[in-house]
Amino acid sequence: MLCAVLLCSALLGQRAPVDEGAVRAHLAFLADDLLEGRGTGQRGGELAVRYLETQLQAMGLRPANGASYRQTVRLSGVRLDPAASGLSFEGAKGAFVPAFGADLVAGAAGAETSLAVDAPLVFVGHGISAPGRDDYKGLDVRGRILVMLVGDRKNGPPAPLCCEAENYQGRWTYKFEEARRRGAAGALLIHTDASAGYGWTVVRNGWTGERFQREGAGQAGAVQGWLTEAAAAKLFALAGQDFRKLVSGADGADFRPVPLSVRAKGSLKSAVRSLEQWNVAGILPGTDPDLRKELVIYSAHWDHFGKGADGAIHPGAVDNGTGCAGVLALAQALVRNPLPRSAMFLFPCGEEQGLLGSSAYVAEPLWPLDRTVLAINLESLNVVGPTRDIGLLGSPDARIRELCARAAAAVGLAVTPTRPDPAGLCFRSDHFPFMKAGVPALSPGFSLDGGWDYVGDKPAAQRKAADFMNHYHRPTDRYDPAWNLEGLMQQLRFALELGRLVGAAR
Repeated sequence: MLCAVLLCSALLGQRAPVDEGAVRAHLAFLADDLLEGRGTGQRGGELAVRYLETQLQAMGLRPANGASYRQTVRLSGVRLDPAASGLSFEGAKGAFVPAFGADLVAGAAGAETSLAVDAPLVFVGHGISAPGRDDYKGLDVRGRILVMLVGDRKNGPPAPLCCEAENYQGRWTYKFEEARRRGAAGALLIHTDASAGYGWTVVRNGWTGERFQREGAGQAGAVQGWLTEAAAAKLFALAGQDFRKLVSGADGADFRPVPLSVRAKGSLKSAVRSLEQWNVAGILPGTDPDLRKELVIYSAHWDHFGKGADGAIHPGAVDNGTGCAGVLALAQALVRNPLPRSAMFLFPCGEEQGLLGSSAYVAEPLWPLDRTVLAINLESLNVVGPTRDIGLLGSPDARIRELCARAAAAVGLAVTPTRPDPAGLCFRSDHFPFMKAGVPALSPGFSLDGGWDYVGDKPAAQRKAADFMNHYHRPTDRYDPAWNLEGLMQQLRFALELGRLVGAAR
């Protein structure tokens, strides 16, 4: 038996020669304080971009954008000045002035230095409009600020499976998009840990300091933000409403919007700047004269949250130093044994700001999307330990799923059965813009997708995996040389084998 195991390992080593030493070296550098958390629009982010393009060049990969490894993404940065800003909720019973950070995060939805806010509020439940579902019931919400619950109703039909459209309707991005489509004066989302999939600290950190949007993509004259559950309860009480009763009622199919006898008033003062960021990409031409015209993409976002307003560095080791290190190691492996199809190694910017870089790539692709057969995105990889299975977030395409099963079996894994995705994990990573554009795309083994079948002491491993949420988007997401990367290496071997299968499929 031992001989058989050694033989299997040797064969896998030949087919998937991913170098763990290279992974650790890339990860240790990218998560080092020298790069100051790889922040969008910050010096550390520029250092990360320079490192990535240098690595691609050193491997001999072709620049993906003419003579350049960079694709420019133009952004607007908006930084709220809390000291010069204020927002209050005023009604017949008085006023409630929420504290920025503790009760509320908010900002202009467009790139505006000054935004005056004076609009009535209306509670629209989950704010979802879809076939067979209309939380608005025909209400004209133009000029009103929508107050919405994150997530979807609890007492509706069974929870949809991963990557089904119903999950996206629960995402905060959908809520803001729907408010804009309806001409609302803004949207305030009510946070709970369960509905968002993370704690208030994650929301607060994401809205403290500079926020970014693609240039020209904002909504002028509108406010966006989040309320804590406690702050929402105070707001509803000010309006003479029972918060718990209305939240419970929002779960019913007969829910109708509830105007709140409260106006939001105040002004938001912000510093605004225009800047360039970059997607980084290199091409490895395929070996087959015909198939090389088509492309397999390996991607991982390079950005994290950089230096916070308090000067604290957010190293982003797991999220997403692991993914970047993995893509670089896969590139190194494939350079030694190219695919019949061409391969792109893509590092999008601005993922933490709302998938900005991958969305920009899809809008102006460096390779025709109709000749892109699969995007394999690496995001927050496994640093807990080896597993018997691998989760898949992304396209339900039957042919791709069949190849995924074959790739998993080839590296000794089973594909985790598809299950409900109430936290909308499928829509929180850079494969999603490709999916929306009709390109098959996956994020295999996303670490936030817990519940894997860990080898050894499974409960202990699951507790360790769950503990990552205590470090997610915080300064404590740091690289530890003692990390067990066996699980991460399994993910890379799977991604490499999947690329080989897709890269050669006729």
